[in-house]
Amino acid sequence: MDKKRIIALVIGVALVLAVGLKFYLDSRDEDEEPKVEERLATESSKEFKKQYESLNGTKNSDEKDYLTVSLKENNPVQIKTDEEILDVLEKGTGVIYFGFNSCPWCRSMVETLIQSFDDNNLENLYYVDVKDIRSSFEVKSKKVVNTKEGTEAYYGILEYLDEYLSEYKITSNKKEYDTKEKRLYAPTVVVVKDGEIVGFHEGTVSSQTDPWLGLNDDEKKELKTIFDDLFKELKDNSCDKETGC
Repeated sequence: MDKKRIIALVIGVALVLAVGLKFYLDSRDEDEEPKVEERLATESSKEFKKQYESLNGTKNSDEKDYLTVSLKENNPVQIKTDEEILDVLEKGTGVIYFGFNSCPWCRSMVETLIQSFDDNNLENLYYVDVKDIRSSFEVKSKKVVNTKEGTEAYYGILEYLDEYLSEYKITSNKKEYDTKEKRLYAPTVVVVKDGEIVGFHEGTVSSQTDPWLGLNDDEKKELKTIFDDLFKELKDNSCDKETGC
């Protein structure tokens, strides 16, 4: 084989390898790399940012400082009503975050939640503000009194999450009373796939005892790992209702 044919062969092989490498990198970027910067801000994402950052630099009624929360305007959050989220629980796919902006536990975990969601390149992070949809109870004359009914949709959510939720008990004068109802605490993160609950996490991490102080670096890493593991269910496409496993 003469030199010209050898050179032509080498160039041809190099071109094939270059094209193959480019195709691999492009497909990897499309499938694996988060496209956070390409995501456009929505009315929901801007409103979510506004709600949580509105309490930065302020105090609650007990003069405790709210943790500062910093969110991008193009965060992935889609705000949903309690009625709308019932459809997601019934047949949807995504991550549902139940919380509210003045909840100190919520403020300490929300940035880590969004970071994990974006790092895993997921779609559909739904948010439901639970502050005003839940029922309220008080102890009067040593009896539990329902002072506010939850919304109809809230009770529907309780039914969907029944096996994951704990009985709601309240304490008065060091005595515990059973409300005969379960409770959707904030924050709660639920992972749904094709209308099936495949992940559930309540609270932050066990080592956090004072939410007003926020999470330290180790606790943030621990919580990030919890969310990463939780979200694996949405990245595993080996099983579905049609084909099975």
